[in-house]
Amino acid sequence: MMRFEGKVALVTGAAGDIGQATAVQLASQGARVAVFDRREDLLAETVELCAKATGDAAAVLALGVDQTNADAVENGIARVADELGSIGVLFANAGYGRFARFLDQPAAEWDRHVAVNLTGTFRICQSVARRMVEQAQGGSIVVNASSGAEQHTDLLTAYCSTKAAIRMLAIGMASELGSHRIRVNCVMPGVVETGMTAPMLQSPDGAAQAELLLANTPVGRLGVPQDVANLVTFLLSDDAGFITGEAVMIDGGQRIHGHPQWYATDYRNEHEDIWSVGL
Repeated sequence: MMRFEGKVALVTGAAGDIGQATAVQLASQGARVAVFDRREDLLAETVELCAKATGDAAAVLALGVDQTNADAVENGIARVADELGSIGVLFANAGYGRFARFLDQPAAEWDRHVAVNLTGTFRICQSVARRMVEQAQGGSIVVNASSGAEQHTDLLTAYCSTKAAIRMLAIGMASELGSHRIRVNCVMPGVVETGMTAPMLQSPDGAAQAELLLANTPVGRLGVPQDVANLVTFLLSDDAGFITGEAVMIDGGQRIHGHPQWYATDYRNEHEDIWSVGL
């Protein structure tokens, strides 16, 4: 099914598992694909897979773009337009997350979460949307907001806060860009088996807790990047032409039982701040 034939797609954070799977699927469905990550060398595998999927290496453009750098964002998007054509679909996927107790959260690390997850996503979306408006051909944007946008996870307050913010950003964009026929939605993945979650899922303590998470996931398995890619490409396509302003949870039902919770504490112990691995 060539749902994106003749269209140019941009995927940020495309060196990561979810970004890569989505970029490859877009390429396999006819899109000319631009892939961004903070360093171009990280994108080699993604470029190879996209070129194989599309059958045309010239239809894939990889650029090292740090979305916390406003000039880099503008220059990168201008190059996409020059080399591939006007961007018609965008998956704003790049993100950042680190565990920290709220009381110990370094200000610089909080600022990094805001810079990457919120301000960086805003910059990418605004720049692409402005060009879509100029072209007057409509478009579609999907933002990766994470299940953390709705389900708080302890020791990830900075991450969850910024993901909740971009969920609202997507709703605002959907409203304000609607008259330009630009649809905007977001996805909220739960625990997906990626390079980011592997250290927790495979650590000696985490492996046992991962079994608990698995037992409490109603579909009976954890997510894989392709699950998210399937949802994102649907939302970006004309098949979802009557869907905008939505935040779609994709977590296999983990949220039903309050997951994910990587760490836990015993609230019966007054004036203690002890957190242990405990999904």
